[in-house]
Amino acid sequence: MIKLSKIILGSNPFDGVSYLSRARAKSYLEKFSNIDEIFRVIEAAVNNGLDTITCAYNEKVIQALERLPRTKRMKVIPVVPNAYDYVRESTSKGLLGTVASKLKRTATFEKVKLVIKGTSQIKGVLSKDIKALMTSMLELELAPFRKFEVPAVILHGHIADLALVNDNKEVFDIYCDFIRHSFQAEPFIATHNFGRSLPKYEEWKLDVTGIHTSFNKKGFMMRPSPSVCEELLAQTDKYILAKKILAGGTLPPEEAFPYLKGKKIPSIVVGLASVQEVYHTLAVARSFLEEG
Repeated sequence: MIKLSKIILGSNPFDGVSYLSRARAKSYLEKFSNIDEIFRVIEAAVNNGLDTITCAYNEKVIQALERLPRTKRMKVIPVVPNAYDYVRESTSKGLLGTVASKLKRTATFEKVKLVIKGTSQIKGVLSKDIKALMTSMLELELAPFRKFEVPAVILHGHIADLALVNDNKEVFDIYCDFIRHSFQAEPFIATHNFGRSLPKYEEWKLDVTGIHTSFNKKGFMMRPSPSVCEELLAQTDKYILAKKILAGGTLPPEEAFPYLKGKKIPSIVVGLASVQEVYHTLAVARSFLEEG
């Protein structure tokens, strides 16, 4: 069984993602358009003992990670595909208006979504060859990460939940097989509906290592309910990589971490947006998570 670090740095702030407000998201986008700002947070995290980061493809994050001395180089858990980036690009510029370096990736992503849905818009070879499309998307997304140590890969919840709703087991089988055999890493799946996803994965006997899902004191994005999610958590033997532990930024660390005590959650991901947040959050986290 894989063993990841207990506390893993998340990258949502670097990608301009905030669950608090659009203003906060815009602030993150502006701040972290500067690679130096990304590097300051990453460096502070490393200096505070973190050795792993989860991140979707983001050229500035990759460059910031490469600035670290080799002796302090972080392990990387890629999140694929970078759904937020695709949505932002296609919304602001249109699919055909994306910059050349992203056009192929974006087009492939859109085709994969259509095939998962089984839409009649996709005909001929594309409707029959989801494996080729999925493999192409994964190869494009993961190529920049081959220079790092990659213990695991996470399938983004946008794709995973879309495949789940459409009862498309093939997507997960292709993904798990590719990550294990072509990338030599452990496959994880993100979901925003743990209560429905886990039972279905078990029904399918899906050969996935772990689930990346929300657990927090407020029940934020714990669907269909905190009680159902907590009951499934107690029963599963899948590796749970918890996210949203700060409930989208609405819980201070002092309230967030006690909730995790005693639960079958071996690792958590927490996004940090400043050096001050790194020192504060990790100081609180250690008092609850370092033992055991």
